[in-house]
Amino acid sequence: MLVLALLIATASPAVAQRQPGALGAGFQVGRPGGLALKWYRSSPVAYDGIVSTDGDDFVVGHVHRLWERPLPGSPLHLFAGPGVVVGPSRLAQSPRLRLGLSGEVGLNFYAERFEVFLHVTPVLRFLPSTQASIDANAGLRYYLRSP
Repeated sequence: MLVLALLIATASPAVAQRQPGALGAGFQVGRPGGLALKWYRSSPVAYDGIVSTDGDDFVVGHVHRLWERPLPGSPLHLFAGPGVVVGPSRLAQSPRLRLGLSGEVGLNFYAERFEVFLHVTPVLRFLPSTQASIDANAGLRYYLRSP
């Protein structure tokens, strides 16, 4: 909480992270929690992904194509876009594929080379069974490369 408070207090516009080729890596907590990556393409397009596992039963990846826009008069940015959910799961010792469609809507801000984000992800899974859910996450990414 202290780190988050410090990042919010020192938030400033950070143009470098939003330039094409910028790559961020970090983590997110919530459902699913795990490794969070983001790669900026031509403005305002970015791709983000999450790799998550429960360590026993499944590994799942979410990939989204996002459009990001700054909110006027605020350090916050709004982002949204469609995506897919895919990964193998092992149920009853028989490997099965997890597959579905998802969307992502959220807010983020930058403090130096860090991005703090919060998003909601509706998911419609088709395999191994049909299931709808709404996931919510918060996370932090550090930008490894900013051209």
